[in-house]
Amino acid sequence: MLGEEDYAEACRRYKDKRTKLPERQRYHALILVTQGYNYREVGRILLVDEESISEWVTLTQATGLDGLKNHPAWGGEHGQRLLNTEQLEELTQTLAAEAMPGTKLGSGWTTKAIRKLIRDKYSVSYSKSGVRKLLCEMGWSYQRGRKLYIRRSAEEQARFVLDTEEVLAKYAESGVRVVPLAGDQSKVYLEATLAKRWNPVGAQPLVADGARSKQAENIYGAIPCRHR
Repeated sequence: MLGEEDYAEACRRYKDKRTKLPERQRYHALILVTQGYNYREVGRILLVDEESISEWVTLTQATGLDGLKNHPAWGGEHGQRLLNTEQLEELTQTLAAEAMPGTKLGSGWTTKAIRKLIRDKYSVSYSKSGVRKLLCEMGWSYQRGRKLYIRRSAEEQARFVLDTEEVLAKYAESGVRVVPLAGDQSKVYLEATLAKRWNPVGAQPLVADGARSKQAENIYGAIPCRHR
């Protein structure tokens, strides 16, 4: 991947302790790729995603090793141009009006999906931290959705009360001695947790929950109520 001179220079920069850690990590990735490791293996060694490694390789091929230097301003890689005001407004409208691929509108966006959208639409490669700062400037936040549970209707609740009163009335008319029980019930649903997504501040997504159709465990308990 790297020529002999670039490989030697990458090793020198990587060994230089004055170089900031993120920049040293990029040189380390290029060194490993040149040694024959594939992107997945390099990602496991450096604990980074394959997408980032691919971006570093592409950037190096286009601009040389200097393309891996830290940019003095926030936002991403060295030499990158930032989105202008019109592009930021367009990006905000796109994120609000379109759903992330594979999801429904209003369920939010992941950082990875937003980075890909910016790269495909504007040919700009933002870092993860750069995207987070950009979204905060846009008035978005990283939040978890709130479950919207299915509740019984007023008619169903009224029917339950009437059925209960009817049963109690039959026992009262029979004259049979009954020991009342104080009981309670708890239902534990077997359901997954919700992941966090980027959404506008104050627009927490509501995720409809089909809890009644899911598997659940019911726990019942009761004790006799006797007068002494």
